[in-house]
Order: sequence, then C-alpha cells, then structure tokens
Amino acid sequence: MTAEKMALAKAINESLRTALDTDPKVLIMGEDVGKLGGVFRVTDGLQKDFGESRVIDTPLAESGIVGTAIGLALRGYRPVVEIQFDGFVFPAYDQIVTQLAKMHARSLGKVKLPVVTRVSPLRLEIGQKLEIRGRHFLRGRNKNTVVFKRDRGKAVFVKADVGTTKLLRLTVPAKLQKELRVQGSATMPTLFRIRVLARKFGKRFTKASLSPVIAPKSADASGPGGVAGGPSPQSLPDGDCNGDGVKNADSADDDGDLVADTLESQLGTDPCKMDTDGDGVEDGYEYRSAIDLNNDEYQDPNVSMPYPGKRPYPNPLDKDDANTDYDGDSLTLVEEYKLWKFSYSRPGKVRSLDSLYYSDGMQYSIYKFADGDRRKPALSANGYEKTTEFEGWLSASGHATVYLPNEDARYSLLDVNRDGSVSTTTQSGYLHSERFYLDRDGDGWLSDDERDEDADGLANFVETHGMMMGRSWWDQKYDRETPFHISYAGTDVADPDTDGDGVRDGADDQDHDDIPNLMELSRNMASGRAFDDPKTDKNAGIPTPDFGRVNPFNPCLPDIHSRTCPRYQPLGATGWAPFDSSAYGGDDPNYLVLN
Repeated sequence: MTAEKMALAKAINESLRTALDTDPKVLIMGEDVGKLGGVFRVTDGLQKDFGESRVIDTPLAESGIVGTAIGLALRGYRPVVEIQFDGFVFPAYDQIVTQLAKMHARSLGKVKLPVVTRVSPLRLEIGQKLEIRGRHFLRGRNKNTVVFKRDRGKAVFVKADVGTTKLLRLTVPAKLQKELRVQGSATMPTLFRIRVLARKFGKRFTKASLSPVIAPKSADASGPGGVAGGPSPQSLPDGDCNGDGVKNADSADDDGDLVADTLESQLGTDPCKMDTDGDGVEDGYEYRSAIDLNNDEYQDPNVSMPYPGKRPYPNPLDKDDANTDYDGDSLTLVEEYKLWKFSYSRPGKVRSLDSLYYSDGMQYSIYKFADGDRRKPALSANGYEKTTEFEGWLSASGHATVYLPNEDARYSLLDVNRDGSVSTTTQSGYLHSERFYLDRDGDGWLSDDERDEDADGLANFVETHGMMMGRSWWDQKYDRETPFHISYAGTDVADPDTDGDGVRDGADDQDHDDIPNLMELSRNMASGRAFDDPKTDKNAGIPTPDFGRVNPFNPCLPDIHSRTCPRYQPLGATGWAPFDSSAYGGDDPNYLVLN
C-alpha cells in the first residue's frame, strides 16, 4: 500500500474534521467557512456534517472574530479561527495585543495558568525523553509535575527533570506501563493526554493533537520480533505499520484505515491494524458507518452524532458484526464494505470517509441535503450511470437482442414478458416496469440494494440475497418444486463477469438453457400472472403461459426442450421440476408464481 497523497488544504480539512469529531468544545469561525467551505475550501463540508453551531460563518470583522475567539477560549472552548488573507490580519492584531496579551495583568494574576503549546516527540517509548513547550512553567529541577492520563484511565504524576518558564523535559517512567492499553495479551501504544501542575494546575488536559502516544519499552522484546506482551517492531515509532515507506512517527495514520492515530487511541482500536477486530472490515469503514447510522434525522439542527462505540452499531471492536445488516437494506456490513471498495477502485472515485459510496448506516448512501440539514435520496433511477454502462455494453457486444430457439424469435433482453416492447411504466399486474426494473419500489430513487455497482444488469440485492445468489434462493422460495440435480453457481455482486466468459452476468445464462439470467429473475414479470397462494392445491395449478415458469438454475424451466434439459429422467428417482408436477403425475401444482 502506498502513502496517500493529498493537497495541503485537504490535509488541514481532515485535521479539522478529526478535532471536531473528538472534542465537542472545538469550534471553527471565520468569513465564508461554512456553506462556502472557505475561499480555499479548507473547511469544505464541515458545516454540513457538524452544523452551524460548530462551524460559524462570521461577519466581515476580523477584530470581532478574534475577540470572540478569545472570549470563548476563556470560557473553556477551543475556537479555530480562519483569517482569509494575511492582509486582513491587522484589525485582529489589536485584539491579540490589547486583550489576549494583557489578560494576565488585567486579572491581577488570576489568569496565569501553565499552557502546553507543543509536545515532542508525539510517539515514543517508556524510558525515552519527552519535551513539553508552553508558558507559565516554574524554573528548576523537579519543580513542575506533569500528569499523564489516558481516556478512562488513572492519572499518573511525573516530576519534570528540567524546567524553565517555557520548557519541560522528563523521562517517561516505567510506572506508565500499567496504564498502557491492553488488547488480548498484547500491550498496545496508548495516547496520553497531559496536564502541567506548576503553582496551579493547567486549565485542562491537552487535546489529542498535542498528546503523545506512548509504547512499551522495546528493550523488553521477546519472541519473534515483538515486545513482551507488546506490539511488533512495525508498530513502534520507527516502524512502518502499513509498509508505505513512511515511519509511524511521521505518519498521522500508521495503518492507512483513514482514522487518525490520535482518534484510534480514543476509540480503543489498534493504530497499527486496519481491521482491529479481524472481521474483514476496516476500522475506518465501521467507524463512519456508525456515525451515519447514529444520525437520526430528527435533531434540529441535524448533525452526525459522534461514534457511539457500542452495539448495536457497526463496531471496529466487535468481531461478530460483519454479517449484520444495520441499516435494513438487506446488505450486510461486510457486503456494503465490499461494494465500497469496488466503487472507489473505479476511475474518478476516491477512498475517503467523508461520504461513503456505500454505508451500512444508510439505505440511500448517495444522498443530498434538503430542508437545510436532512438527507434525501439523490441517485435517480432515470439516467443511472451503471444502467447506461450496461446497456452500452449490450449494444457493443451484440447481447441487446436475444434469440430464443424454442420460439425461433428475437426479443430485446429487457422484454421479459416477450410482448414485443419494453415497458417504461409499471403495467397492471406487474411488479415494476421492464425499463426501470432496478427501481423495485418505484419511488424514482435507487437505494443501495437496488443499485447495480458492477454494471452487470443485476441489482445488488439480487446478487447477494435474491434470485441470483444461487440455487438455494429458488429452493426456498419454491420449496414444493424438486430442485434440478446440478447446483449451478450464483453471481458475484462485485464482479460483472463472474464466470469470466466475457459476458456480463445479467446477459449470461447460468443453466445454459439459452434464456439469459435477466429474463429468468421473476415469474410475475415473465408471465404477468398475479401471485399465487403457496399452498395452492395441486389440481388448481395453472399451466400457462409456459414461458413464465422461469428459474435461472433449472434448464428445464421454462422450456423442457432446451439444449441442457436432460432427455431422460433417472429410473426410480423423483423428477425435478417441471416433471414433479401434476401434469407429469407428481404432486406439485403446475405452476406457482411467488416472485
């Protein structure tokens, strides 16, 4: 895996997003930073995701912007201010000189708390030196106390070896070992927030971006290249978790799962593993899906809630949730993850958590904002790019028209009921139109299950849990019909040509009966008949129209004279459909329409 390259503005945007995600006290203020996303798009998309109360469009008043930020900071907030151009900074400079710089004197010394401005290095081991820069420290050895505290952990007090008013140096002590996070039998690198006690305590612990990640001492290594009860060398500051050629100490996302190391330490995931729980789904994908699912659409203003970190949400720490369908679109977490990976591998797509092409937290992952802050479906069935791609392939490959030997006639592949035309609206008695068959509910928009990501003419649901998943679907749906004795393979939702024969799956023919898969998906669409009662008496079965009794995994349906339907039945064995029906002396009605 190679290191992800991004523009400086994009990198700042990602950092601001992480800060907003992890600290509710963080605010962004400035001219045009909200809806416009900043003149250089540094804040693009942040107001949409975090709301107008967190990303604030201000008036054209630089002095007011910085002055407000100073007041917010005094009240415990962490404002991030954008001044559009350096030429506009001079009005704001007045606030810095006359307000911020004099706040200590004006408060009669009350506002004089130790402040941490830099910690170096941000990744180190127990026993190594840590340097803290800031203000209002005490001069001398052992005069200042540094407090280390991991999330949900105990505070550990450490005396600074060296102290000046602006610099502290100390050795990370062994007593921090017992506070390191443990995963299974391994002791993992852990993020510690720090706070300095000089004459008084600093106002708060450092935010994640100023907090060091501390690993066990590598000198304790035992076994094949690892730390006793600790991480492998790849996870240490000089290691390279994802093999991208960038040392962990110089990378904000060591494992490349799109979740910053500082945030992973807070979530409890392993910053050196893309898939902490080993369920086959990357941590970043599960994290973002959980945020999407937790957005209940009823808040006002409506924003994505922080990652809940507990069940029943997609959880990078739950090894058993890969086969769960959280958002109710029939696609499981691992299936939507597979589709997401397939989608971003296509030209023009990007691998990002900003807006997942497929999320297990939304039925309509392609959406737009309406009514200000409500997500609404945005992928129209009319003009869907995958349908256009599939139909373009049909025309170029010669598969748009189908020759059916039993009728000695040609039909459009989409003319499922063989009436000589392709319907564009839902006709009486039919489930949906032939032209817009992907839009099964007829709302005009495509949900994740209705989409056809691999552009093979088959909806995602059809290939994962529907008619083309394999013979088992038909065996269960038509459990009174005896299955054909050969179990033909189903199709793959992320492969347009599952069997590799050059024909896309929708136009292919699993049972080689010369009727393409698309024409054998639905007995209702092929016949126009209403659904039958599954318990219909054997003598009440309707035998017509015979071409409507489709099954893509049985070459004798609908045509017993197809080139792959056996010419003889096994002696003494129960015949497969249709030879198990009442017309042939069997006890199954001839035939039922259940899909």
